[in-house]
Amino acid sequence: MAGLLAALFTALLSTTIVATALPTIIADLKGSQTAYAWVITTALLANAASTPIWGKLADIFSKKMLVQSSIIIIFVVGSIIAGVAHNVPILLAARVVQGIGMGGLTALVVAIIGSIVSPRERGRYSGYMGATMAVALSGGPILGGVIVDSPLGWRWCFFVCVPLAVIAFFLLQKTIRIKTERAENISIDWLGATLLTAGVSVLLIWVSFAGKAGYYDWVSQESAMYVGGGLLLLAGTVLVESRVTAPIIPLKIVTERTTDSPSSRPSQWDWGCSVRRRSWDSTSRPRAVSRRRSPEFSRFRLSSEC
Repeated sequence: MAGLLAALFTALLSTTIVATALPTIIADLKGSQTAYAWVITTALLANAASTPIWGKLADIFSKKMLVQSSIIIIFVVGSIIAGVAHNVPILLAARVVQGIGMGGLTALVVAIIGSIVSPRERGRYSGYMGATMAVALSGGPILGGVIVDSPLGWRWCFFVCVPLAVIAFFLLQKTIRIKTERAENISIDWLGATLLTAGVSVLLIWVSFAGKAGYYDWVSQESAMYVGGGLLLLAGTVLVESRVTAPIIPLKIVTERTTDSPSSRPSQWDWGCSVRRRSWDSTSRPRAVSRRRSPEFSRFRLSSEC
């Protein structure tokens, strides 16, 4: 369990630790104001788009092997590239790689806990996960501000996740013993995955930039095009998923009592809002932070708004 919580903590920390470092990062890389939002949004897009695919891969391959691959091969590589990036395009590409690894970590940690923990004990382990999330979401901006103000520099906001990921890898190797139960006749619905990825990405881009200076208003022709296109893609996803034999997201899951019960909705809402709020805080006020506030001030402000 310690390895799973360490992996989850590393994934969440990589999202929030850059919040207070963004002004320094963009200024050092000579990026534009647009880059502020994209540093966060690209990671969130890759995370959201890859999560259902990771879940389907968990039905075919070993969950332990997949979570170790996502944390070492993908996440660590993305963190190292981001740390050595010398311009904004390379940094954004590295954030995409990080986002794919983060999607695997968050999805597979929950899948493994569901496989090895009995239903009677899952409430207690959900509490452990909630505490890990709270520490990562609250401590990330503080740690990012400390690193930026220190002689280490902003690049260590990415490098600091590497040793944490390596520790999580060895903890997983030592503590997790899970039997691979490969389902029969399972295949990946690539068309459904593509439509789902495109729909979620379009809506996330719309939410990320609507209402900001230099983009478009919440109520505008551009917003209508984004929302209409995203909903159309998601409607196509529902149509495809209802007809294939191995859907990427089974539609019947939304009608099951476990996932549709009122008691499960607050935790789902809190999870989404907390992660989105962190990314929104770090991208919606870049001018004020970069012009008047130091990373030290910003980290305490973001931490106090938990």
